[in-house]
Parts: sequence; C-alpha cells; structure tokens
Amino acid sequence: MNTERKPIDFGGLDDFDTRPKATPQTPETKVAERKAVDQMAGFPSRERSDEGQINIRAQEQVLNRFREMAKKERYKLGAFLEIMMDVYEQRNGG
Repeated sequence: MNTERKPIDFGGLDDFDTRPKATPQTPETKVAERKAVDQMAGFPSRERSDEGQINIRAQEQVLNRFREMAKKERYKLGAFLEIMMDVYEQRNGG
C-alpha cells in the first residue's frame, strides 16, 4: 500500500484574482440601498404603514354586538368603524 501523498498543485490557482477592496459607503447610501432591496424583495413589514390600533373598553355584549354587525356585513372592524363614523357625521352635520 502506497501511503505517500501527492503534492498539491497550486499553479492552477493563478487564474484567480483577489477582490478589489470595496469603497466605504456613507450611512445614507447604505439606507438607500437597503430600502431598494427591501422594496424589490417585498418586505412589507419594513415599510411605513398608515394603520394604527386602538383598544376600546366596553361591556362584552357591546363589543360582541359590534363584531357581529361587522361580520354580518363582511367588513373588517376598522372599515366598519369608519362607516359608522361617517354616518354619525352625516347625521350631526360633521
């Protein structure tokens, strides 16, 4: 059995060049680049949203009534709240 190892031929690696050093980026460039990547990749969680959230304290029967009314009309709670506010403003000259 031959246990002698063959030498590694590093001559075949002459075709590879080292990478040029990257020019340092400014913070503004980094942010703009990240936004462009996020927008193309479709990361909605990183985009600013115009939605918010509120917590309403009321009797459970009132909350359930509101949820049932919205569900019956097939609206999301926020959309149903907006409809109700619009009707209120129309009735009260708002």
